[in-house]
Amino acid sequence: MTAPAVIDTRSVGRTYEAVSGPVRALDGVSFAVRAGELVAIIGPSGSGKSTLLNILGLLDRPGEGTYLLDGVDTAGLREKERTRLRAERIGFVFQAFHLVAHKSAGVNVVLPLVYNRAPRHERRRAAEQALDRVNLRHRMDALPHTLSGGEKQRVAIARATVHRPSLLLCDEPTGNLDTESTGMIMDHLAQLASEGLAVVVVTHDLTVAERADRVLRVKDGRLDRAEETCGR
Repeated sequence: MTAPAVIDTRSVGRTYEAVSGPVRALDGVSFAVRAGELVAIIGPSGSGKSTLLNILGLLDRPGEGTYLLDGVDTAGLREKERTRLRAERIGFVFQAFHLVAHKSAGVNVVLPLVYNRAPRHERRRAAEQALDRVNLRHRMDALPHTLSGGEKQRVAIARATVHRPSLLLCDEPTGNLDTESTGMIMDHLAQLASEGLAVVVVTHDLTVAERADRVLRVKDGRLDRAEETCGR
């Protein structure tokens, strides 16, 4: 049985107004990502990757076309509804980690549960489980400055997945990491995908892209082509 589409974009376009005139950031982008897939998006700077990621994360709206998230047409949603959908269905992982410096790893991880108003008695247990999944439960009370780069990113992954989203968006998640840590992070992302999460990784690193099930190449705002890889 084919897994359901978590992401379904249909002829998505986005144009920005600049001093020099209109800039066509995305043009007719159509693709789907299903539950259990690990998909990499690559392309040169200025190709439209960031614009696409912002639209997928409900941080921006397409100028034309359709974007369905878990079957929900996001075009007609009010901002409050988009915010709720983003908080419930999407996790974000960034190159710079974005951990709260004066909060422990465990407190950082529970932040999405606080925003989603999860019962207080459930938060610590959920944080422990999320950190255990990235082999960092023993660092529950550690402050970010005591963690290595790889550990910080693993905490960020735990935070992004503690509320059990259906989509994980990763923006250059290994950009600040060494080769060993990069491999470990990709192992975790592949494991999450194998458990049914839809994972999208924007990257410049071709060795990272090779770990994906599919690679989407973006060029001049268009989806140049998609290709299968050796996967995980």
